[in-house]
Amino acid sequence: MAHRKLAVDNLGGEHEQLAEQMQYVSTKSTEEVVAQVDQKAALVRAAITRGNSIEALERALSEPPYGRGMEAAQAANAQLVSEILMATRTQDIGNVVGSMSEDDRDTLLKYIYHGLARPAEFNCGVLLSWHERVIESGGLGSIVRVMSDRRTV
Repeated sequence: MAHRKLAVDNLGGEHEQLAEQMQYVSTKSTEEVVAQVDQKAALVRAAITRGNSIEALERALSEPPYGRGMEAAQAANAQLVSEILMATRTQDIGNVVGSMSEDDRDTLLKYIYHGLARPAEFNCGVLLSWHERVIESGGLGSIVRVMSDRRTV
């Protein structure tokens, strides 16, 4: 047992619950996060109007709202990402996905799965075409990373 730095046998259920609760606590209030998403939305819509899907997607995927109590901000940001995906031409999807970092592709995949779970709110055909391109670019590792990440959008 000398090789262990942490006595894992001493960790009980209460430590796990506390660690889980503290992991996703935001330092900002819900109103601050919603205001931040609204500010981001204006910049994203301006980029969409200019036809710059890459810039719009980078802005929308930067600092996604995570955590409990952030449902309004998460829904607004998911709708914003959906607007970008729908505004991008099909032939440009490969270029947009190819220009993204691995973290951004994984975050985009979270939003794609978020939308696919709500077919009444989002266009699943568009989401599936984006999913195909993200997996072509990022590989199956993207799916594993997204499914194992506890931070949801």
